[in-house]
Amino acid sequence: MKKYSVNYLWLVIVALLLVHCGEEQFNVQYPTDQVPPKKVSNVQVVNLAGAVQISYDLPDEQDLMYVKAVYPLSTGGMGEIKVSAFSNRMLIKGFGRSKKHVIDLVSVDKSLNESDPVKVEIEPGDSPIFGIFESLDLLNAFGGVTLRWENPLKENVIIEIMESDTINHLYNFMDIVHSAQANGNYSVRGLDSTQIKVAVFMKDPFGNFTDTVEVDMKPYFEERIPTNNLKAFPIPPYFELFGAGRDPSLMFQENPSNSTYIRAGNPNNYMLWFTVDLGLKAVFSRLVHFHRGGYEWTLHNMRELEVWGTNSAATAAEHVRLPAEWREDPNWIFLGHFKSVRPSGGEPGTPPTQEDMEFIANGEEFEFPLGIPSVQFVRFNILSTWGGTTGFQSPRAILYGQVER
Repeated sequence: MKKYSVNYLWLVIVALLLVHCGEEQFNVQYPTDQVPPKKVSNVQVVNLAGAVQISYDLPDEQDLMYVKAVYPLSTGGMGEIKVSAFSNRMLIKGFGRSKKHVIDLVSVDKSLNESDPVKVEIEPGDSPIFGIFESLDLLNAFGGVTLRWENPLKENVIIEIMESDTINHLYNFMDIVHSAQANGNYSVRGLDSTQIKVAVFMKDPFGNFTDTVEVDMKPYFEERIPTNNLKAFPIPPYFELFGAGRDPSLMFQENPSNSTYIRAGNPNNYMLWFTVDLGLKAVFSRLVHFHRGGYEWTLHNMRELEVWGTNSAATAAEHVRLPAEWREDPNWIFLGHFKSVRPSGGEPGTPPTQEDMEFIANGEEFEFPLGIPSVQFVRFNILSTWGGTTGFQSPRAILYGQVER
């Protein structure tokens, strides 16, 4: 009986200690009250493009929870943003055209009492979409139209492209583009070479939108360059094919059974070049290049490329001279310089984003400049790869343009 009493006494003592420790450790809730906190003070405003940055001194309140701003939305109604008491600044975005606004700054404590508002006058600049829209250029392209724009701040923009039906006074949807690229470039393809009126406007994620611009366009005729007679010349002696039959003609086949794979086989680590005979003469409009699945944006996938052309079979067949020599040969015509760019702006060695992966699944498109001549023999000079390797691997490439008939 005595042993039982001692054990029971110890249980009571432990229980009391646990209750005491529990109160000390977890009782951090301030008692509720109905006393509003003091207001913020010394408010400073920096007006930005479509936004405003506000800083302030926090009131000396032990139970201050956050400061909120209540502001008018350009789309109507009121917006609200809350910033923790651990910070004394906030960034409010989403304003449209530049105009003066009055916003309220309110202190809120842990009892959800609110201070009287501090009225602050702001005058943010125009939303970035208006400057981006002013830079927009629409160009006739092979089989479509090309849009180009400047977005130096890399803001998220949405571009809606439509065809204007002047008879029924309607807009017919053509395409929509989501972009944050600094140098935007997008082409709508699959259009006939007939006169159309293209209408475009931009909007931002906050619901602000520009006027609609209408431009008369007439796309150039475009076709996929047939490659059923395409043949590859022997590769230069400085390189080797990685596997039988994986020569440069493979990547241009309709349904390639394997990928073109060339690698440096010399101690000088020359970057790769190779030459193909189209079996016809054509003017190029664009090249669509795909990456090897599972290795997108890395390893032997092309990052920078030059394309040269000639109509001299003897010039094309010569493959011993280095680029420093054959580039100076007047029989070789420079057709274009292209650089692969991830939509996210990511650099080599950084993981690709979902946007990057969705983009490359459809192939990366490179447009040739207008006015280049038709050629039969084409040399591809790989300047760099995404993995910084001296090998080149390509599962598929498609050439578009006009065949000379």
